[in-house]
Amino acid sequence: MENSMNYILEFKNITKEFPGVKALDQVSMRFAKGEVVALLGENGAGKSTLMKVLSGAYTRDSGDVILDGKALPKQYSTLDARDFGIAIIYQELSLLSELTVMENVYISHEPRKIGTLIDFKKMYDDTKTQLAKLEADQIINPKGKVGPLPLPQKQMVEIAKALALDCKVLVMDEPTTSLTNEEAEHLFGIIRTLQKAGITIIYISHRMNEIFEICDRAIVMRDGKVAGECIIADSTPDDIIQLMSGSVLQEDLVGTRTRRDKENSTPVLELEHVTDGGFIEDMNLTVYEGEVLGIGGLVGAKRTELMRMVCGVDPLVGGNVKIHGKPVHITNTSQAIENGIGYLSENRKEDGLSLGLSIEENTIQCDMSAAASKGFINWRKVHRISDGYIQKLKTKGTSSTKVVNLSGGNQQKVAIAKWLHAGCDLLVFDEPTRGIDVMAKAEIHRLIRNFASEKGKAAVVISSEANELVAVSDRVIIMNKGHITGELEAEELDQNHVMQYITNTKGR
Repeated sequence: MENSMNYILEFKNITKEFPGVKALDQVSMRFAKGEVVALLGENGAGKSTLMKVLSGAYTRDSGDVILDGKALPKQYSTLDARDFGIAIIYQELSLLSELTVMENVYISHEPRKIGTLIDFKKMYDDTKTQLAKLEADQIINPKGKVGPLPLPQKQMVEIAKALALDCKVLVMDEPTTSLTNEEAEHLFGIIRTLQKAGITIIYISHRMNEIFEICDRAIVMRDGKVAGECIIADSTPDDIIQLMSGSVLQEDLVGTRTRRDKENSTPVLELEHVTDGGFIEDMNLTVYEGEVLGIGGLVGAKRTELMRMVCGVDPLVGGNVKIHGKPVHITNTSQAIENGIGYLSENRKEDGLSLGLSIEENTIQCDMSAAASKGFINWRKVHRISDGYIQKLKTKGTSSTKVVNLSGGNQQKVAIAKWLHAGCDLLVFDEPTRGIDVMAKAEIHRLIRNFASEKGKAAVVISSEANELVAVSDRVIIMNKGHITGELEAEELDQNHVMQYITNTKGR
């Protein structure tokens, strides 16, 4: 397809610098009409920055963006990009919940009657037409509000927005992160339909199986440059990983699993008959010193709700919680931290980090005592603490870098640094590698295992990915609607076993 030379989009020598960071360095790449191209790279490789240049959110320092044979101006807005035919669907969807579907689809370019009056009938009919292209006109009501829609339908509304703008290039950033397998397959069908219509799709994902299912080609970035590209049909996942990292990933943590001596294990966390007064009733669970306990289950299993309750985020209605054998009463996150429990939220941007603050300010948020001197913050100590974690976690940035300017993987490393600095004995990692590239994922898995191996400590990992549970855990429990429905010890852990328990097909 690329050999047809019918390029709809070209980047030529794009450079973009931020204070202390050269985010893009002479980046050149091109995309054919109707092509699905995976844009890959470790977190911080420059993918998001390049797409923000394309969308008009960032102004490039130098280089050219050529769309459909015409050079775009050096500086243009996101509205200009929309008018050019460029649409981007981010992980965090940009829909207005209180508006209707059709108002979202045609926002800021509503069809008009004579004068300035909005033609709502035409808006309704046109929205139905766009949804019909996605085979969604029978399930999504153009006059219904967007807020109550499930995520897959919200994504369809975002795609309908792009179609309504007659987009030529559609960027999809981690579109399947929160979708079930069935929902993801439906999305892939939509992508193939868009491709047949001649729309070029730039697909950003860290999931190799998806890339090999729907993409024609992969372009890999590393350290702000193009590291290489490959035709998917002629490549393997290892080929792509090698381009991303410069080496082949070998993540084998199985040999480091803690095989617990049940008779002599020391509990770090004990839950006795805990309940939230709703879905979780009479829950009993023990997490032992030195282990990583994985928690798996389908959407609605109440894994996150259980651990949020333990960590003081949500109220505990009944039952007992013990830390190192001592009963504790936890009603908020501050009390949880005081008792040695930390919770790394699955939503790092809303619950885990202060995006407008620097790396060092985020790092010391949960414990400022080590950086205090005579009642004041000693910023020299803060720098030293922060620099130590930057080096340990291989975070790309300096202590003064604002977290909002970091990639998703590096933001996650800052969130982890915050909790490592808090000195907790039990850390709960909720979807710790969601939206993170394979290399950063391996690093985070090792960080979790290293943390749990320290004396008196343990970790809990909540994950929707069976392979992640197998990679990082010593023991896995499976939950369904607030109850434990299965448990696998170290010697039983493999992906098939975990999936059988999650899908309730064990023994069938």
